[in-house]
Amino acid sequence: MKKLFLIALLLGGLGCLETVAQTQTTSFQRAVPIWIEGQQTVPNVTASFRVPIQWDGKQQVELRLTAHCDYRASLNGQFLGHGPCVAGAGYYRVDEYDLSGQLVPGTNLIAVEVAGYNNDNFYLINQPSFFQAEITADGEVVATTATGSWNRGFTPFEGAVLGQRLQDAPKLSFQRPHRELYQLSSPDYEAWKSDLSAADFKPAKLEETDAKALIIRRVKYPDYTIRRYTEALPNNIYKFECNSTGFIGTKLVVRKPSKLIYHWDELLTEGRIKRRMSFDGRMEYELQPGTYELESFEPYTLQYLQIEVAEGDCEVQDVYIRQYVNSDVSRASFDCDNESINQVYKAAVETFRQNALDIFMDCPSRERAGWLCDSYFTARVAFDLSGNHLIETNFLENFLLPDKFPNIPQGMLPMCYPSDHVNGNFIPNWAMWFVIELEEYLARSQDQAMIDALKPRVDALLTYFKRYENEDGLLENLEKWVFVEWSKANEFVQDVNYPTNMLYAKMLDVAGKLYDRPELKDQAARLRETIRRQSFDGAFFIDNAVRENGQLIPQKTHRTETCQYYAFFFEVATPELYPDLWQVLLTKFGPHRMEQGLYPEIYPSNAFIGTYLRLEILSRYGHVQQLVDESADQYLYMAQRTGTLWENLTSTASCNHGFASHVAHVFYRDLLGLRELDAPGRHLKVVFSDCDLQRCSGTVPVGDELISLSWEKKGGKLYYTLTVPDGYQVDIENRTSLKLIPRS
Repeated sequence: MKKLFLIALLLGGLGCLETVAQTQTTSFQRAVPIWIEGQQTVPNVTASFRVPIQWDGKQQVELRLTAHCDYRASLNGQFLGHGPCVAGAGYYRVDEYDLSGQLVPGTNLIAVEVAGYNNDNFYLINQPSFFQAEITADGEVVATTATGSWNRGFTPFEGAVLGQRLQDAPKLSFQRPHRELYQLSSPDYEAWKSDLSAADFKPAKLEETDAKALIIRRVKYPDYTIRRYTEALPNNIYKFECNSTGFIGTKLVVRKPSKLIYHWDELLTEGRIKRRMSFDGRMEYELQPGTYELESFEPYTLQYLQIEVAEGDCEVQDVYIRQYVNSDVSRASFDCDNESINQVYKAAVETFRQNALDIFMDCPSRERAGWLCDSYFTARVAFDLSGNHLIETNFLENFLLPDKFPNIPQGMLPMCYPSDHVNGNFIPNWAMWFVIELEEYLARSQDQAMIDALKPRVDALLTYFKRYENEDGLLENLEKWVFVEWSKANEFVQDVNYPTNMLYAKMLDVAGKLYDRPELKDQAARLRETIRRQSFDGAFFIDNAVRENGQLIPQKTHRTETCQYYAFFFEVATPELYPDLWQVLLTKFGPHRMEQGLYPEIYPSNAFIGTYLRLEILSRYGHVQQLVDESADQYLYMAQRTGTLWENLTSTASCNHGFASHVAHVFYRDLLGLRELDAPGRHLKVVFSDCDLQRCSGTVPVGDELISLSWEKKGGKLYYTLTVPDGYQVDIENRTSLKLIPRS
């Protein structure tokens, strides 16, 4: 059995904690993992499983299942759910569905389609295919996955390969599995899901697979709400209200044999859908005459869908997306008198919903795995919008579970996980963000057990980096992809990259605090001083130094805006230490610097990570009005174009990126005034700051409870109403010139 550990779980709104051994493991009563005989490692096999059960109208009936890679479950032909939650290599999360309210008296048919991809990607780890499930009635097993003879009173699932989804299909992208290609001979292609007599379901021989390590789902189930298109454009292009993620659904009337090609993207390019980024959103159907209701098996992200009739004659009658997004944001709210800020907030929540299903995703389109660094920012939003840390616990647990990570050096963490890194690439910087996130995770959760369980990972990471410290204690010549951000800053990483070392100092500081190692904190202080001495040229911090004839030579022309933000964010610099630089950044830099021709020799930042670090620095030093103005300047055009927030400041990359939802956290903290929330400790600090907003209101959940704050300015006074759960200590700081007036 794989290693087990203690997980501390935040329970309810009271912030009480319960530490229980082995809470992540689970099991089935009878079910064994099965697959189509001889097909466990065959690429792109879609297997169909089904089982009939009887219901007397009274029993409590539950379906429990897991699979690799993806499953889609239905009950009597109606969509039930998609899953499972992703997990670290060698582990599988189990989903549970209470069927009682959806069954009909008599015979019911449960059907599950399972895709076994068996290829490398940044979405689903390449592991052998399997399916494991059982159905209980009042706790007793009535149906289960099994093989061989069966005479023990339970009904076994049957399995078949229908061949409707073509096995010989290219990958959608480097980061995603196979493209969906279908050949359907009849509109009744899904009859096998509701009719036991369907002729195309021919049971295959099944085999039992190796036993699986099973763990709990933990996170809440998705929102599957249907979102229909809002506008029909020329050339069979359908526009949705905003960028949306889920399963593409259509209703079609096919008059003669037809071939349909679905194209999609987040934006139109020159009025049409063209290949953008590193993947080609595309799905194909070959259909015989009849009326079809089609729905993609995999989730995709789009604002525009084009249905090209490549051959034949076909009429489109309906287009929709069955959303596949986070369902745990409905209790959070934010509103103010600045409509631009409201639009950005709405886009931030939409971005979060689509990127925080069961882990913190990079983007839901190009890839669906979770990237470190991004998760540091998205985890803050998750706590604001949902009031819990369930997804973050899953995210961190996934890095904890495997004994080792293949294809990368001992001690290093994968930059993106769960995913496959067969080319051996990794981002050493992003592994540092993993450690930094642990400090905030502990504050949100008080989950000391997770921190303790991850200590070997952190120790191994520290050991890994130690070998790259030069005579000055700086990291030099790190392996692989030294990544600062998508800008010129990424070109200045040879040999000593100072932003990376600023990040390293913070990592050492956090590790020292978490694991009571004062020598690491001392090392961090020395490292910051060395960076100040070497990198600052009297006006700006230089990005890197190159070793020439044995000496490190700072590259005087290699200066980026992002490097300055790294310096201030990681406290290598402060306004007190570098007042002139701070005033330049505060008054001359920002969204309009380049168009104004200011400091053109300092290469500009991109959205991630530069502009987000800038907002954090403005917040830290109390410049809330500037934060309001720059948030609208930087992100409103994104919200207006796609209803989501982007990876870059331009539309050249993903237009729906998880970290970008962080502006919602900024608005709660700096505009509404919920400055510091310690839910486990039941303490809240409210700070009212100077800005031109005249009113603001919002709610954030804390467990099962809510914190609500609203305020407005009238006649030189600031009236506010604050509601907190019982037992909270509240500190209020007024940084405005207005007199505070509480309202009951």
